[in-house]
Amino acid sequence: MRSGEVQAHLPTLLEEVEAPAYLPDLVAAKAGQEHGSAGVDALRVAGDVERLHVVLDEAQGLSGLPEESVGAYGALHEFVVRVRLGGAEG
Repeated sequence: MRSGEVQAHLPTLLEEVEAPAYLPDLVAAKAGQEHGSAGVDALRVAGDVERLHVVLDEAQGLSGLPEESVGAYGALHEFVVRVRLGGAEG
């Protein structure tokens, strides 16, 4: 959000924020065992998740990104309708 684009790749995000040192191992464990145990302290992780949510909320507040996705579907639909009706200008 800070750069004006959505970055959903966790390893890339870890390079951009000050995250707990164990987080790369946690991401790797999740990738390796999608629904299994990562072997970390659940209370510690819960506290860190809460702290990182604050970081995310602050970034969202400062972001220039729109609140909702601005898609082209509506404009494309209107264009197709205009073309089909013979008024493709504008």
